[in-house]
Parts: sequence; C-alpha cells; structure tokens
Amino acid sequence: MNKQIKNCHDLEKVIAELEIKAEAQRKDIEETFAVVSENLKPLNLVRNGVRSVFSPEHREDLVNALIGLGTGMLSRKLLLGRAKGIFGKTAGKAVEWGIAGLVSNNAEKIKEKAGTLIDKIFKKKRSSNHVPGPIGKTSIP
Repeated sequence: MNKQIKNCHDLEKVIAELEIKAEAQRKDIEETFAVVSENLKPLNLVRNGVRSVFSPEHREDLVNALIGLGTGMLSRKLLLGRAKGIFGKTAGKAVEWGIAGLVSNNAEKIKEKAGTLIDKIFKKKRSSNHVPGPIGKTSIP
C-alpha cells in the first residue's frame, strides 16, 4: 500500500483498510490451523495412511510386497525349518527379508515367467497328426 497520506482523514482510511486486511488474514490463519490440526489427529493420520496404501495406484505395489513377504516366509521355512538359537533365527530373518525384497522388486518379471510356464503346462496340443475317422463307423480288421 503505497498511498500518499496527506492528512488525518487519509491516515484513518489506510488504518481501517489495514485492520480489515489483518482481520481477514487472522480468520484465514484460524481456518487453516483448524484444518491442519484436524488432519494431524492420530486417528485421521491412520485413516488417511490406510486409504493411501489401499488406493488403486498403490494396489499393484501392495500385491507385489505381499507376494514378496509370502515367498520370503515360505523360503525361510523351506531352507532353515525351525531355527533354534539366535544365529539360526537371525539367518532365517535375513533370508526371509532378502528373498522378500528380491521377489517384490522383480514381481512383474516373475509374474510374466510364471504365466508363460502355466500356459505351457496347461496348453492343449493343437497340432496333431491324428485324423479322426467318421463317427459311428469303426472298421475292425
């Protein structure tokens, strides 16, 4: 506000404008504080976090992580069985998390290879040299 103040009336006018502006800014700050404090409540933080994790854009990442964790736990059980002692348990956790990370980072490639393998296993044989004869007529030599 670069207004030229020449007399007392101009000064009162500028002061009134500044008070109105200050009141509007105060209300804006109060509203912003109310919104921020509502969003920072623990229940709302958890609720928003869960919503963002289960949102459609993160669903693929969540599935990949779950596949990785499942594979990691399965591999730990298969490789080490029931570990006894601190070393066995630590090695088991290291194997579990290592394989979980490896699988979750390469989940797309693994899904693609598994799909190809399943297609090969369950693929019906289409090319066959057998020519079926007429139905109902069998010739016995």
